[in-house]
Amino acid sequence: MQEFTLNKREEDYLKLNIGEESFNIPLATSITLAEASTMETMDGAIAFFRKYIRPEIADALTLFNYKDIIHAWKEASDKAMQPGGVSPGES
Repeated sequence: MQEFTLNKREEDYLKLNIGEESFNIPLATSITLAEASTMETMDGAIAFFRKYIRPEIADALTLFNYKDIIHAWKEASDKAMQPGGVSPGES
């Protein structure tokens, strides 16, 4: 009989700095399939990021701000999925 034990990985985050505040956004390697499926549309992606950014700040961001955040998150997530990945907090 073969056996495999899945060990919980340390979560990877993108540290997002907005003004003088910082927010930890989990990378694709640290979210569930259900969360990932919401990212298929711009509205879903924005809703995902709004969960991790203080509402007063999230409300003041423009569509282009969210586009930049999505791009940075995707880039960091892609890097984390490569052999060796990234360390938590690194992007």
